[in-house]
Parts: sequence; C-alpha cells; structure tokens
Amino acid sequence: MTVDLAITNAIVVTVDTDSTILRNATVVVDGGAITAVTTAPPPPAAKRTIDAVGGIVLPGLVNTHAHLAMTMFRGLADDMDLASFLARLLPAEGHVLSAETVAAGATLGIAECLRGGITSVLDMYFFPEPTDEVARRAGLRLHHGPVFVEFPGADGRRFDDRMTWAAERLAATEPGRRWVCPHSTYLLDEHQLGRVADLAAEVGARVHVHAAETATELRQVDERHRRSPVEVLRDAGLLGPTTVLAHAVHLSDEDMGLVAATGAAVAHCPASNHKLASGVARIPELLAMGVPVALGTDGAASANDLDLWMAMRLASYAQSVRHGAGAVPVDALVRMATIDGARALGIAHLVGSVEVGKRADLVVLDGRAPSLTPNYDPASTVAYAAGRGDVRWVLVDGRVVVDDGVLTSMDVAEAVAGVARLRPRIEAAVS
Repeated sequence: MTVDLAITNAIVVTVDTDSTILRNATVVVDGGAITAVTTAPPPPAAKRTIDAVGGIVLPGLVNTHAHLAMTMFRGLADDMDLASFLARLLPAEGHVLSAETVAAGATLGIAECLRGGITSVLDMYFFPEPTDEVARRAGLRLHHGPVFVEFPGADGRRFDDRMTWAAERLAATEPGRRWVCPHSTYLLDEHQLGRVADLAAEVGARVHVHAAETATELRQVDERHRRSPVEVLRDAGLLGPTTVLAHAVHLSDEDMGLVAATGAAVAHCPASNHKLASGVARIPELLAMGVPVALGTDGAASANDLDLWMAMRLASYAQSVRHGAGAVPVDALVRMATIDGARALGIAHLVGSVEVGKRADLVVLDGRAPSLTPNYDPASTVAYAAGRGDVRWVLVDGRVVVDDGVLTSMDVAEAVAGVARLRPRIEAAVS
C-alpha cells in the first residue's frame, strides 16, 4: 500500500508523554494523519519522500497569543512602555483598520508564521473574517473569535451591536473552534464581562483575554473594580479550564492559586513583555502549581516578530537570571511551544505531538545547518539553537506548506507588497 508521504532519516522529538526522542526514524503521513513513527526499515512506499538528512522532526509550533494583522504596524512604536505604545498605536488603528487592511496585515503575519514553523495560532483582532479566509487558503490552523471592548472599536460596533454580531458569528462557527475574546478587565465593565461569559457558556466558546500584563493595568483595574484582573474574571464567570490568559505577568500568590484551581492556561509572551518593560512572569511558580503554560508572540507591533523559537529562549533566559540555570528546563520549553499550546487551545487530541493518530502538523529542521551542529541533545537544540532560518519543511494537516524552505501555499511577494502599500496611510495617521 502506498502512503502519501514519508519523512525519513529523521531525529524525531515526539513530545509525547515520555518526551521520547527517536533517531534514524521515519514519520509516515497518510490522509492528513500520522500513521507511523518508526525506526524499523525500510520506509514504506510513498507518493513522496522527504529525506531529513538527520534533521529534527517535531510538532508544528503553537502560538497561543497573537494579533496577526498588526504586522502592518511593525516598528511604528519602539522603545516605549505599553501605555506609550498604545497611545501611539490606537490612533493609527482607528484611521487605518478595515477589512481590506486587516486582510493585508494578516496575510503577511500568516506567511511569517508558516515560514517560521508555526502551524496553529490563537489570534485576537478586529475584522476576523478576512483573516479566516487567508488562513484557510494558506493552511494555517487558526483559532480566534469576536473581540469585545466597551467602546466602538476599529470596526465601529457598539457593545450591544457587537454582542448580536458575535452571537451570529459564533453560531456559524464549528463547535471546536468557538472563542470569545474580551479584550481585558480594564476595557470592559463587570456587566459587559458577565454578558460575554453568558454568551461563551451558551455557545460553548473558549475564552481568550489579556490579564495582568503590567503594573499599570493592576492599578487601573483596582481603581475600576477593586480587585485584581484574575479576581474580576473569576467573578464574571470567565476564568476556567477553557480560558487562556494572555501575559499574566503580575500575578499575586492568591491570583496564581485561583488560576491553578480553575484550570486556566497562561499564554506567556516573553518577547513582548521584555521589550515593553512589562515585567517577568512567574513561570517556574506557575509550572510548579500545575498551571498549563504555553507560549505566544503577541503582535509584531510590540514584539516586532512572530517567532516562537525566540520565545522559547527568552522564556528560559530571564528565569535563569532570577532563579538559577534551568529554572525552566528544556523539556518544559519544548512542551510550552507545542503540546501545552495545543492543550490551551483544546486541540491536544489533534496536534502538538508526533504520535500515531494525530493530524500531521510537523516541522522539519535542516539536518545540515551549521547552527544546529553538533546535535548532542535534540530537545536542547530545539529550545536553544534552532531558529526560523533552520525550518526546511512545514506540514499542516498533512499538506506541505513550506517545501525545502519555500512557502508554497501563499504568494510571499504579494504579502510583503500588500503591507508595503499601507505604509503611507499609516505614517500619515501618526504624523
């Protein structure tokens, strides 16, 4: 029997329960699924064979907090804290955002993600419809939902109208991909947060929300709600096992206890947190309490790229400075970028590890890359040495979307040109 694809001569970082690593292995893909992960020769007859030449095969990376279309604002507000960054960015969004411009920004963001080995993304942004369409065509596994703020956002919807639109949109979304995205506890009142929670419960949606990103946010939320962001989310009915808390930098011991008790996940975004001087999240403590911690990039406007390889490094380095070398061990870093991200999105039964029966979302790293040589410990190589330039092949659902370093599911030149055309409008908006 001939299968669709075989990846041979591979070192497989499976990220299974035992963190198994296989050498001289073959990964077999058929019908979009992984049908074998084996070291038994010979490889099966396949319509296509990719020789990994000793390169590493690992699960596709999972980005659990992004604003894909914000690629259009990359470099517009650098060397600022979050408050100054938002003060510059929000007027630009108000002048520029539309379905057309979001499509351009999201196209560039999706191209960047796929070329860098990111196969699943949890996104949060206005005008989600064009992002859906671009992701579908390109092959990105996209999760997102309606964004809620108390004022008319960049799309001009008032809160009541937004609730009506969101209910209709969610009803038309397949059950496993339903999300609500209340922006934060500082941009929504308690009644509005409760309404979003009721909608999520009614349609079975997961929750994606910014929480405790900066010390300034804590003061704002305390002035408005007299509680911490985590406490407000709990009281509104938005904190639970289907919640992803973006950032969660400034958590008290009590907050961490609530997050752990409710089963909520944290999307750790170290590049954005460090660049904006927001702080260093308490990752070792969260992991010790059993909190699911995944990785995110945030938007390219604040972190300047959509790079989860960099996020793995940064998630380790700051913690080593504070707590000692290996405070977040290699195995945890790899899991945060893959299977723990899949768990946060509710799709760990589908992706996040290289195991028989899962969908074939895979990355193949260059077996001949100088930067990955020598390779004594494949997990350490993934966490501390690999980068976007080492990605040779990427599969999503068994489809080869990056082929020998070339993104084949999108027109990269047009993606770049689409955002380049927006530059004069954006510069005019902030001048």
